[in-house]
Amino acid sequence: MIRKFTASFVRPSNGTVYAAGDAVCNAAGAVLTLVPAGTFKEGRIVGAKLSVSIDSVVTPTFQLFLFSDDANIPALTDNAAFAMTAAAEDDLIGYTTFTLELTGTSGGMMTWDSNAGLLIPFEQKIVSGVPQGIYGVLTATDAYNPYSPSTTVDVTVYVEGELE
Repeated sequence: MIRKFTASFVRPSNGTVYAAGDAVCNAAGAVLTLVPAGTFKEGRIVGAKLSVSIDSVVTPTFQLFLFSDDANIPALTDNAAFAMTAAAEDDLIGYTTFTLELTGTSGGMMTWDSNAGLLIPFEQKIVSGVPQGIYGVLTATDAYNPYSPSTTVDVTVYVEGELE
């Protein structure tokens, strides 16, 4: 059975330009919990979608890193380089890249991209008998000027697997 999970956040209220490799996250630097712990032991990520509320003509690109545990993901700071560590790489399930497309009219624009047909298998770490969740880190893959100070980011993953 395929299940849909969405994590949302609001990026900090500034117009600071992102460089390639910069983390895109909330002011607290939170790692995205895409699938809650205890949901799946194993399965496949079969799709992903990224949408960003934005009022500009820019169509940025992003990369979403997917992890089987959040314990080894380095601390995140919005607009700072995301540095993959060896420990985090051990928990890396895979990644997908998004090139956002503009939709809507001025004052109500969104940019989005959807990646169907992904086949990213995973087997969750078990901690105290509970499978861990799926966690994400979103990074810019090129220079991106967010323009809007109140940008909402929605990350959705579609997971095929048997519920725990």
